[in-house]
Amino acid sequence: MNRICGVLTILALTTAPALAHHHHASSHSSRHASRHASHHASHHASRDAEASQGFTANASFYGGGPRRYEPNSHTANGELFNMWDMTAAHRTLPMGTRLRLTYAGRSVVVRINDRGPAVWTGRSLDVSRGAATQLGLIERGTGQVRVQVIGKS
Repeated sequence: MNRICGVLTILALTTAPALAHHHHASSHSSRHASRHASHHASHHASRDAEASQGFTANASFYGGGPRRYEPNSHTANGELFNMWDMTAAHRTLPMGTRLRLTYAGRSVVVRINDRGPAVWTGRSLDVSRGAATQLGLIERGTGQVRVQVIGKS
């Protein structure tokens, strides 16, 4: 009888920490998943509200200049990059989103087909050289551009 009690005691002592850890891990995971889902939903809600009202972006251009793109370079959606197309890169807007950009009294419509610019640049939109030329951004290289989402292609 003592031997059975001893075995049961050892069994209880060795499985209790594992069960406690499992309970903690699963409750931590569910708390984390819930918090992540809440953050994810609020991020998309604020992005959608921003897009519908329009926003200002610190924009630059790419294509040509010191950072030349190779003739066969591709954008994030797989297209061949053409610096004269009316296209742009944004970190989060869906591919194919069409934007009306306004700068210094000039407007163009671009399509999101690439990702960027890098966060560390302090810019939130890269436009193709063609779009930058029509907007008048080439001289300064960067500028505050008014952005209005007009649809998806």
